[in-house]
Amino acid sequence: MGNPVKGEQLRLFIAVKLPDSLKIQLGEWRSQQQGQLTFKKWTHREDYHITIQFLGDVSPDRVPAIAKKLQETACQFQPFMLETGNVGVFGTETSPRVLWAGVIDHNGMLSKLQEKVTEDMEEFGFMKESRPYRPHITIARKYAGNEPFQLHQLPALLPQTASSEQTEREDFWTVREFALFSTHLHDSPMYEILESFRMED
Repeated sequence: MGNPVKGEQLRLFIAVKLPDSLKIQLGEWRSQQQGQLTFKKWTHREDYHITIQFLGDVSPDRVPAIAKKLQETACQFQPFMLETGNVGVFGTETSPRVLWAGVIDHNGMLSKLQEKVTEDMEEFGFMKESRPYRPHITIARKYAGNEPFQLHQLPALLPQTASSEQTEREDFWTVREFALFSTHLHDSPMYEILESFRMED
C-alpha cells in the first residue's frame, strides 16, 4: 500500500486491534460458514477490529496532530479485558446487513475509552454519533441468500473452554493499545494501521 498522492484525502477510523489468535479463530469460523451462507462481502481476517470512532475523509497533513492527541488519550488508560460474545446481526434478522461477533465489555473500560476518544476528537471537528455505542467485530455484510437467514442455527464463534479452570479462556483477551487506521477500498486486506497508541501498563 503506497503513500497517498499529494492532496488526496485519507479515509480514517480509530479502532481496537484484535490479537492474532482471535483473528485466526474468527477466520476459521468464517471459512466454515462461507460455503453455507451467502453474504456479498466477507471481512478479511486481517481486517477484524472493534471500531471506536469513524473519522471519514481527512487530509494527510492533519494526521500528526490527531495521532499526538490519541497518544495522549492512550496514556490516560491502563490495559483492560474484553470477552468475545455471541454472533449477532444488524438489520432485519431474516436478511441482515451485517453479521458480527459480539464484544462483552465487563468493566466498561471500552465504553470509557470510546467516550474519551470521541470527546478528544471534537477539537478536530469530528462529531460524536448520536446513536449508542455498540462494539462489535464485523464478520460479513449484506446477506444475499435465497432463504431467510436463521441466526439461531449458527454454531458458537469460539470453542467453549469455560468449564475447565485449568484451561485459559480463549474468549477473553487483554486490550493494550488501539490504532488509527486508513481504508484502501479496493485492496484486500483493506485496512492499514497508520499509528498505534499503547496504554500505560
